[in-house]
Amino acid sequence: MKKALCILLMFCVAFVSCKKKDDPNYVEPHVPYVPTYEIGDYFRNDTLEGVVFYTYGMHNGLMVSLEENQLPWCVTSYTTIETGATNPYDGWNNTNIVMSNHDLYYYPAINWTYQRNTWHLVHYDQRLISSKQWYVPSTTEMRYLLLNQEAVNKTLDSLGYPMLEDKVYWSSTETGTRGAAAVRLQNGQIVISESLKDQVLYVRAIRNF
Repeated sequence: MKKALCILLMFCVAFVSCKKKDDPNYVEPHVPYVPTYEIGDYFRNDTLEGVVFYTYGMHNGLMVSLEENQLPWCVTSYTTIETGATNPYDGWNNTNIVMSNHDLYYYPAINWTYQRNTWHLVHYDQRLISSKQWYVPSTTEMRYLLLNQEAVNKTLDSLGYPMLEDKVYWSSTETGTRGAAAVRLQNGQIVISESLKDQVLYVRAIRNF
């Protein structure tokens, strides 16, 4: 009985398929193309460019900006103010905490990444960034980036942009009243240390895609 039902089902599928092909009005359904990414891939669409350094699933992950800058975490007069941006895992959260409570003019590293989001020209009053906007990475996100710097550097170099080698980068993770966490790759090991907030260090922007 089961065998007969299977044969009947196969016959019905084949019959419907043939009818679709014979129907002059039949149009194959459009299946949208969703690109897949691996670490080190160059990401580009109409408005965004970056290099993939972390993936979750085949279609989503984190990318880093092609450009970098050298800036203090905050200006000297604000080094004694604790912002509460202490999350070691989520730079998006840290960035929003600073943006919610302070004028970004006094936080140059965070302001530089914020200015990369073109929507701020229209939505500045909303202040907070979405999870798919540029922000300063947390210590953990910066660690992922530097652990994959060989693949990222290869792409950056091929595109003519500065590489990640031998540099100390700001994270968005505040470590205390006067300090924030800086991250570097030294002798193959990730080193996270506290630096005075008004020190001028490198900064890169990252975002989800």
